[in-house]
Amino acid sequence: MGVVVVYRYAVKPGRMPDFIAKLGEAASPKFGSRVMPNNVRIMQSTVPGPETAGVVLMIEYDDMATYGARLAYEQTNANWRKLFAPTPDSPETLLSVEILSDLPA
Repeated sequence: MGVVVVYRYAVKPGRMPDFIAKLGEAASPKFGSRVMPNNVRIMQSTVPGPETAGVVLMIEYDDMATYGARLAYEQTNANWRKLFAPTPDSPETLLSVEILSDLPA
């Protein structure tokens, strides 16, 4: 059963390029692990304007076990934790995380 993890972020005005660069670093080979997501999408609201409603990051995994293995990797990797640690200078603020799973057919 597929799993999609939805992260909602507020991005400081003018800091979108910094946040996108951070996501690019997160996707680099240095953060590769035994299990990886199937798909990653980043989206923003079009209306009322792209800089008014934040960013939605959707990461898709095969199942909860795969998501759990990736989460364990991220939580035990000091460099990953440092990359996403909230600091006063962070371009983004994590607002919420939602884990969705497929309904059985």
